Amino acid sequence: MSGMFTHRPAYHWTLARSLVLLGGFSGVASGHPPPQPQPEHPIDERAEDFIHRPAGFERAGSPAVAGDDASTLSVVIRDAATQQPAFCRVNVVGADGNYYEPEDSPLAAWSLQRLGNRLGKGPVRYLGWCFYTSGEFRVRVPHGDVRIEVWKGIEYRPLVHTLRTQTNSLLDVGLTIRRTVPMSEYGYYSGDTHIHLDRTSEADDDRALDLIAAEDLRLGFILCMNDPRTYSGLTARQMWPQDRGFGRASIVRRGRYAISSGQEYRCHTYGHICLLLHDHLVLEGSTVDPNNWPVFGAIAAEARQLGGFSIHAHGGYEKEIYADFAQRTTDGVELMQFARYRGVSLEGWYQMLNAGYAFPAVGASDYPYCRLLGDCRTYVHLDEDLSFRRWGERCVEGRSFFTTGPLLLLDVDGHQPGEHIVVAGAAQQNLTVQVRVRCEVTPVTHLELIVNGKAVRRKLIPRESQQGAWFEAEESITLDESSWIAARAFSLSPTGHTDAEAHTNPVYVDFDGRAAYVADAVPWLLARLEQRIDVHRQRDFPEQLQVLEYFRQSRDTLLKIQREHGQAAGE
Repeated sequence: MSGMFTHRPAYHWTLARSLVLLGGFSGVASGHPPPQPQPEHPIDERAEDFIHRPAGFERAGSPAVAGDDASTLSVVIRDAATQQPAFCRVNVVGADGNYYEPEDSPLAAWSLQRLGNRLGKGPVRYLGWCFYTSGEFRVRVPHGDVRIEVWKGIEYRPLVHTLRTQTNSLLDVGLTIRRTVPMSEYGYYSGDTHIHLDRTSEADDDRALDLIAAEDLRLGFILCMNDPRTYSGLTARQMWPQDRGFGRASIVRRGRYAISSGQEYRCHTYGHICLLLHDHLVLEGSTVDPNNWPVFGAIAAEARQLGGFSIHAHGGYEKEIYADFAQRTTDGVELMQFARYRGVSLEGWYQMLNAGYAFPAVGASDYPYCRLLGDCRTYVHLDEDLSFRRWGERCVEGRSFFTTGPLLLLDVDGHQPGEHIVVAGAAQQNLTVQVRVRCEVTPVTHLELIVNGKAVRRKLIPRESQQGAWFEAEESITLDESSWIAARAFSLSPTGHTDAEAHTNPVYVDFDGRAAYVADAVPWLLARLEQRIDVHRQRDFPEQLQVLEYFRQSRDTLLKIQREHGQAAGE
């Protein structure tokens, strides 16, 4: 490889997604606070303080209620493009550094003090104690300086407005927010493939659409889920019930935004898997022990027959995913969540790619078992009108990047993520790689170009481009073998935790019809697969032989790739 990362002026470049309490979060629709799940790891109090401490104050604020001498703010927040009130996320910070919310709001149940805010989870950036709103609300605040902070997803620039109130006063406040990075102009559309909300009525649908509009998610996949100890193929036995149908029958649109129902199929032994756009529950009407049988490969096959896709949740939990990807029975992995790479992690995903598999990754929030709805999301590139079906198809082709904030564009000789560059009869291939990154909601400081799992170029982003401006780099590289190329952008908060994180899926460069192959990838994967085979050997259950046979088929597949030093591209 040759070439240097060079900074170039930005130009307009148009490019042609068991910690759950067994009872679920009951009572959310009526506004009752759900029980808080216990954290996986010890809580970093410094990080929690940072998340809830408003600028200019020496301590974290808390949700509060104003006293009898309170002032009232009557607030309208409009979208600059439509001049209509805009669903959004808001903090109201009083002079005491505490946070104040409307006393009566249809979205009160989803404010951070009542839902989400899972301790110990990233991204670790300032969130305050925010609430969701239609863009119109009244809130009582103590007299003195008051700050209103407004967010709407990651394409809008956050807005901060400060005013001063007097005792028992009433003030009208009009604010306007602007979409400063319209990603649809670059051909990219956002979605969150892992959201848990009830859909039992038209009112539930309205609330779901309100929430995804507030976080500016074009598509929201709303999932029911089963208790991981058992599975019954009846909607009435699911947590987060989806009574409005599944797949195509469940799609509801409102303006720019749309929702569809799917399911998260869960067990302890194989992991969790998200099933999207299938027409009805898998194993409909059947009751099984999901920890024994069937394996996810069979579940995913049924989902495909029903017109859907399957994506391993939570990085696969490093369980059955090592068998499924090898046989191509599942469609991808939810890798980034809580602002970190879960389960198989970046190393495991890179090894799958290095074994010649175009196995796409997504980012997803798992709301409300996170901080905020859509705090991790996937942007899919489309060359035609947005639809759930086409978005899903392109998602499992890897035509995407996934992010907690940075907007990350990769172009390799005119090819975008998920596409293949076919090289025939050439000893070398010279390629021009262009990367653009921009983040409206937090600084992004580091940019990496990844080739076959190695960061071949690293770039520190200058301060003036870390937030609210495009930073562009160009790299010339020379390849002499099949490879994959991706980009990553990230930064750390003052606490040392992940603040911003984004990663593209790869562009694949295939020499003479062969996929990328790195010799140490298959032994690495085989070792993990053998660990899972040992787990099932030590278990005693009726379908043990069937499960072991499935895992051994995956082992045989990987051994064949090792013997043949790779595999054909697109197999």
